[in-house]
Amino acid sequence: MASYKTEQTRELLLKVWTVLLLGFYGVGFLQEKMLVEQAEALKADVLPDVAKLLFFALMFVAFLIDIVEMREDKDKAYRFLFLSLILGGFSATISAMQYHALAWVLG
Repeated sequence: MASYKTEQTRELLLKVWTVLLLGFYGVGFLQEKMLVEQAEALKADVLPDVAKLLFFALMFVAFLIDIVEMREDKDKAYRFLFLSLILGGFSATISAMQYHALAWVLG
């Protein structure tokens, strides 16, 4: 059975993982908006670097979550790492589709 501190650590890491994933999708959304609007003044090369940073932070936190979960059950090994690879890989596509859907709905 998991101790109280292990559960707290797992909850904190899950919250950090969620915030990083939301930030990663947000950066993808902004990149698509800049691409569609072709905003020359705002077209800085900062967003791809921020996206890379968020992706590797997401992978690191997922690895930490997997380590905490493996202490409880060995069958849960690398579940979040695999999930982060899939969600991180599709984040640009999903956020681009969301931007276009919102742009279509809002006119």
